[in-house]
Amino acid sequence: MNLAPLHAELSAVRELVASLQGALEQSRRENARLRQKIDLLVRRVFGSSSERLDRAQLELLLQLSASSATETPVVIQAIPRASSGSRKERTPRLPDNLPVVEEVIDPEAVKEEPEAWRCIGQEVSEQLDFEPARFLRRRTVRRKYVHRVDPDQPPVIAPLPECLQERGLAAPGLLAHVLVAKYCDHLPLYRQEQIYARRHGVHLPRQTLARWVALAADWLKPIYEHIRTGVMARRLCAGG
Repeated sequence: MNLAPLHAELSAVRELVASLQGALEQSRRENARLRQKIDLLVRRVFGSSSERLDRAQLELLLQLSASSATETPVVIQAIPRASSGSRKERTPRLPDNLPVVEEVIDPEAVKEEPEAWRCIGQEVSEQLDFEPARFLRRRTVRRKYVHRVDPDQPPVIAPLPECLQERGLAAPGLLAHVLVAKYCDHLPLYRQEQIYARRHGVHLPRQTLARWVALAADWLKPIYEHIRTGVMARRLCAGG
């Protein structure tokens, strides 16, 4: 029996298997390189600034020849970018004209025996705080007096200070706040009514606020006319 053809066919199969194994290994290496490229591209596009790949490294990786089958996969690590400077959160400088509410805190041992301790310094820390607007009752008390020697004289009392409206409830500060909230902060009167009632427990109907706005507008009308006259005069001078 002649086995030569069988041996030849077996050798051909072995060569084919070896060739296929080589091609498979080359495909695996190429697949690994492609996965690296995709991973680095994703990190460059979507990663944080400290993890993004340097542009020169990315171009070098993309220019690598994919035809080298025996070349080992290239592993390039992203180089963290040096920060341009320490970005520390700086506390904003507080205005010097703000009122200061100071609280002094001493240790309990010093409170118990203050004469046994001597202060050698202090540490000061500041926070910016805010107190919401508050309502208050501005009470004007006018005392009545009678003459001690001549009690038959009529009692004397100081006149009321000048006010925007006789027997008016709103003080100038409240009127100014309503106007600023309406025309500068764009807060309509019905919203102000709700805020005063909910936050401060003071019920000021919208109609009352509207009357106060009209009262303030009437008092401010001379200022408006003066400004309007000046603006119109400047326009006429510029046109002539």
